[in-house]
Amino acid sequence: MGQRVAVRNITLKWSIFIFYSILGLLPLAVISYITLVSHTRSITVMTDQHVSELIHQTSAQMEDRCYNLFKHLDMLSKSPYVQLSFYQYPNGGRLSTVSEKLEIFRLNAQEFSRITLYSNQGEIVASTPTSENEPAAEGLKRETVDRIKYLNYHHALNLTANPGRVEFYKTVFDYSKPERAVGLVCGEIPLSRFVEYLKKLGLGEGVEKIILDGSGRTIFRQDLPARALEGRLREYTADMPLLDWRIVARVPENVLYRDVDIVRKKTLIIAFVVALIAVLAVLVFSRQITRPLKTVIEGTREFAFGNLNHRIEVPWGGETRKVAEAFNDMAKQLVDRQADLVQAGKLASLGRLSAGFAHEFRNPLAGIKTSAQVLERRGSTPQEKALAHGISKEVDRLNKIMEDLLHFSRPREPKMAPCDLLEIANRSLFLLDMRFRQKKITVSNTVSSTMVSADPDQMIQVLINLLLNALNVVEPETGVISLESGRTLENEPYLSVSDNGRGVPPELVSRIFDPFFSLSDQGTGLGLSIVQTLLRRNHARLRVDSLEGRGSTFTIILQDNWKS
Repeated sequence: MGQRVAVRNITLKWSIFIFYSILGLLPLAVISYITLVSHTRSITVMTDQHVSELIHQTSAQMEDRCYNLFKHLDMLSKSPYVQLSFYQYPNGGRLSTVSEKLEIFRLNAQEFSRITLYSNQGEIVASTPTSENEPAAEGLKRETVDRIKYLNYHHALNLTANPGRVEFYKTVFDYSKPERAVGLVCGEIPLSRFVEYLKKLGLGEGVEKIILDGSGRTIFRQDLPARALEGRLREYTADMPLLDWRIVARVPENVLYRDVDIVRKKTLIIAFVVALIAVLAVLVFSRQITRPLKTVIEGTREFAFGNLNHRIEVPWGGETRKVAEAFNDMAKQLVDRQADLVQAGKLASLGRLSAGFAHEFRNPLAGIKTSAQVLERRGSTPQEKALAHGISKEVDRLNKIMEDLLHFSRPREPKMAPCDLLEIANRSLFLLDMRFRQKKITVSNTVSSTMVSADPDQMIQVLINLLLNALNVVEPETGVISLESGRTLENEPYLSVSDNGRGVPPELVSRIFDPFFSLSDQGTGLGLSIVQTLLRRNHARLRVDSLEGRGSTFTIILQDNWKS
């Protein structure tokens, strides 16, 4: 029992040190021994695979280039000017133009050193221009042409030319009779362009690289000093079926497995250094990791004592920082929710009071208005009629306040549906168009078509309230109200209403949503409270940005695109 208590009382720092010492250093010693025994075999296998893959990749690159060359020739053989040139020969009609077009094709392809057209008799029909040092194209024997025509595709290696070259042939068929061969198209490419793939193959020093044709004749051999070929050699080969060639690479084993001996020597050194570093690192790490944990523990105690304004600051450590951020977010959400609950309680109480007040006052106000209208019709003097008319207008204003109170206290449940922000903006502006004209203000509407999820009627009511709020604060003739839409950084759709009015003082921004609080003499102070209530029911929120003397922007952030 005493030993169990002693184990539980070991601090985290020493627990980490003991854990890593036992489960870290012991496996390191075992792994080092296994590495010394098996490393040679694994590196040998991987090296062989790697070299073989490199050889086959080089072969594939050369095959791909050969395929592309035949593809270019196939495209050229189907060109109308090539097919018609065999009808013009031997009359010689416009064959110079054919040569120019062949040269243009050669320059665009950037592959061939020369392109030549041969007739069925092996005579040259047309050819691209040659340089001064390059010999002119020569004709072919009739039996050679017949053999190539039978094969359709053919290639030949010409090592007697200087420099050596590879010739690619493709049969040209009559455009009107596709089964009738009219000649050959030949594209020449220097052998050095194929050899360059093998030259660039990096296998280390002292590697012999050879290319053989189908008969075993050496096409290319990289000359190496005799000392480079000393010792045992490992041979790697790869075939190129399209050209009937074979690539051979002979690599000295002392070059191929040089890294094995180096790794053997370094393994022991690294194992010792790693063990030493591990011990030191565990000591430092176990000491450092407890510091942010102590900070987190102290912060949680502050939260437990009710200090929700306290924030935990952890300078480093991904997990501990996330824990600290989670606690900070929790504290912030608790503060916000407390404020929301207090505000919701106030609004609920005020809503019940407002509903009862509106219910009790609407009927008397209706009677007062009826009486005022009767007095206005029966008034014997203009003064009496004006007085009765004034009473009727004041009753209308009180009725408006009663309606706002009812909307505030008993808003109907929203009917969520897909709605377009552009349509909502256009309908709201249409309903208020006469008021905008009367005050002679400028209205800018850049709202784009965006589908959101909300109650369309309630969204129109929200937007009309915001537009009326902006209309009350802008100056006649110079006032500007702007509507725009877009997406927030979190990719949420929004609709904003901006004005160039007098703005809201910073100390009053938090009060503008309180019922009966208004900065305008004409307002009832319920418009923004109704807006906030309706947006909350539509799962939307409102953001306010205001600069005193420069105007305000009310941004409605809604749900994302409607998904049925």
